[in-house]
Amino acid sequence: MNRREILKSSALFLGYAVSTTALSQTFLACTQDAKLDWKPVFLTNNQAASIAEITETILPKTKTPGAKELGVPQFVDKMLKDLLSQEEQKDFVAGLEKLEEECEKAHGKSFVECTPQQREAFLTQLDKEADALPPSVWGIRLAPPSPTPFFRRLKELTLLGYFTSQKIGKEVLGYDPIPGTYIACMPLTPGMNAWNE
Repeated sequence: MNRREILKSSALFLGYAVSTTALSQTFLACTQDAKLDWKPVFLTNNQAASIAEITETILPKTKTPGAKELGVPQFVDKMLKDLLSQEEQKDFVAGLEKLEEECEKAHGKSFVECTPQQREAFLTQLDKEADALPPSVWGIRLAPPSPTPFFRRLKELTLLGYFTSQKIGKEVLGYDPIPGTYIACMPLTPGMNAWNE
């Protein structure tokens, strides 16, 4: 074998090795990075995909729009970036990672990969196990401030994003821009919307 053939063989061998590694990394990157139709401002794509499925499991589409249709995952992502302190942000991300670990233990796959039934059962169990929030009046907690458990914070943000959305405020909840007398406990008749404050 002459020098030219040795160089060709070495180059081909090196090319195959590099190509195999590059291809495997490309395929790995494709499976690891979730596809989103929006760009998260705080979360990674995989975290945002998990949040999207969690919020949709909490508020699925029925006769009313689901959380994803109303942009609740985007709302949660923006609120995490703009309103939480760095420590609270770290706690939230750690809570999301713990949720994924527990889901892997329970079902052998990530939350996004679970079936809708598995997701619902998993979140129902998390809801039962999560500490209750302290009592509050008009959104002001009466107990001394303490860190909000991950699932409770996510559920709060999900409900806040959903019920303050324009579509829900206009089409699902009732709204009276010029209210009359105050009725503390008004009975609802069948087909009547709950009131939007």
